[in-house]
Amino acid sequence: MPEKPEVKDIQDYLNQASVDARPLLTALDHFINEEWPGAEPTIKYGQPFYLLNGQRLSIAAYQKHVSVSSNQDVPQKLAAEFTKGGYDVGAKRVNIAFHQDIPEELLHQWLQHIIQSVEA
Repeated sequence: MPEKPEVKDIQDYLNQASVDARPLLTALDHFINEEWPGAEPTIKYGQPFYLLNGQRLSIAAYQKHVSVSSNQDVPQKLAAEFTKGGYDVGAKRVNIAFHQDIPEELLHQWLQHIIQSVEA
């Protein structure tokens, strides 16, 4: 398995991403910063993480998609909606293929769910 390149911050990660991944990653970075104002951006495990109220999100580039991951599961109802929209979903992640649009409304609902689960 190839090693991840060293990155010093999120902008460096975005700059080093493939030409195919960069637009999605950049848009996701902006989206997360708008949805989670005050989140602390950092690099962990060689990829961007956003930390807020003990919760974390991460974004990462792969060969044919980018992934948004969390320490919280994707709620079953939202997972079904992501899947219906053609997105690959795992327990704690959603993959967005390079040819797909960012599912902003569904991501918004997931991020709100994460924050509300902490406040409950």
